[in-house]
Amino acid sequence: MAKPTKQTKKTNQRRDLTVEKIVEASLVVLKSNDPSALTMRRVAEECGVSAMAIYHHVNDKSQLATLAVDSLFLAAAQGPRKGEDWRERLLDFLQEVRRRLLETPGAGMIFVRQAIIGPGTATTTELMFDCLREGGLSGHAIAQASDAITMLLIGSIANDLTRPPQIREELGKQLAPEETPILQKNMKIYATRDGSERFMLAIGWILDGVVQADAPGS
Repeated sequence: MAKPTKQTKKTNQRRDLTVEKIVEASLVVLKSNDPSALTMRRVAEECGVSAMAIYHHVNDKSQLATLAVDSLFLAAAQGPRKGEDWRERLLDFLQEVRRRLLETPGAGMIFVRQAIIGPGTATTTELMFDCLREGGLSGHAIAQASDAITMLLIGSIANDLTRPPQIREELGKQLAPEETPILQKNMKIYATRDGSERFMLAIGWILDGVVQADAPGS
């Protein structure tokens, strides 16, 4: 029996190509912190096909990026939720989203730079709305709280991917100590940052604030 040629292998790979496989390859490429590494050609190489084969499933690089990042949200939303009440489940879910974005830095940077609209982010938003509704929020408060949480998530991802905690120590050297006495006093805790811990703390503040603000008689 004749051995399959490279051309035969490529043809078979092209026939087996799916959007799901393209997304998987895109996430491999996005393990790099540089989102510009995500190109049709690079993903095609990862899939073992030509760039033209990718275009049969994806319109352009923008759609490719959206599909890849949105898949992380969908995977997080479909996972099991830990916690006995709405707040614990919501916090667990948000931590999972944050973890997936940080483990795929290029995807995290894309999320920071552009809106991601897809089944994953739609499912994510519905899940947040449902948890907040269960927590007693209603009407505009649900949408406002969800928006605040999303903005915090974006800022948290951007902070962790672009600013090492130690950089804040440089702030204390910009002026004479007597000009920044409060900063100097709090520099240690300000400069020593655990991104996940700070994120959870800030989310807690948001939830405390909106729940209290939306309570009857407030």
